[in-house]
Amino acid sequence: MSKRISIITLILLSFLFNIASAQEIVRLTNGEWQPLMSKNLKHFGVFSHIVSEAFLLEGIEVQYAFYSWQEAYDLAEKGDKYDGSVGWVATPDRETTFYFTDPVTVNKKVFFHLKSFPFQWNTIDDLVDLNIGAVNKYTYGEAFDTAAKTGKLKVEFVNQDKELIKRLMTGGIQVFPMAIEVGYSILHHELSLEQASLVTNHHRPVSVAPLSVMISKNIDPARAQRLVTAFNRGLARLKKSGAYEEMIWASRQGEYKIYVQPVIKQRVR
Repeated sequence: MSKRISIITLILLSFLFNIASAQEIVRLTNGEWQPLMSKNLKHFGVFSHIVSEAFLLEGIEVQYAFYSWQEAYDLAEKGDKYDGSVGWVATPDRETTFYFTDPVTVNKKVFFHLKSFPFQWNTIDDLVDLNIGAVNKYTYGEAFDTAAKTGKLKVEFVNQDKELIKRLMTGGIQVFPMAIEVGYSILHHELSLEQASLVTNHHRPVSVAPLSVMISKNIDPARAQRLVTAFNRGLARLKKSGAYEEMIWASRQGEYKIYVQPVIKQRVR
């Protein structure tokens, strides 16, 4: 316990020192992807917190703006108002307009489905006759992305993860891929306990890929490279200090959730 308190104290002291001495601001788009990122979580979620702390260790303050993921991507790509975005997997298409930092964490996506639907799969060919949901601008691995793009798979695209839950529960889709921890977080946030108990996931990963910060190639090239280098250096320092693992542990314990005291209305007599 004392070790944990000392690490948290160091994080807070580091935060206060670096925020006071920050000489540069980086503006990044963000989105709803609980429990990793959300405007409704402390520090905007553990992923956002790690990114902020890594930059702060290099004297750079992060300012976030939340949008749908489609908007977050498009606005970051332009590079006029924002410098980049957080929580993306590097792909050949994305690397044409973005620089990618070292990975912040690893993203494992699996298929979710109703327990009443007997779903098994081994290869993309097993998915051909299914009604599948997915989110615009997300990547689900080269095999899935290519099959969806060429029309081999029947994929309905939406703008937010939680829309997939609604489509599944109303029968609009049969399966959807999602990061496992994000999927269960949304299930328990959007559905009742009884409804959530109707949903499960297949054990086989659709994709396992690193999540990074991406910096637009449309901002000043020298500044873009400097931001990537600074972040990578700050992330390494954060991991070496033990603060990175402490943040991950705190998130898994639910310490990034913001609890709102319910308002009890008194009965008018």
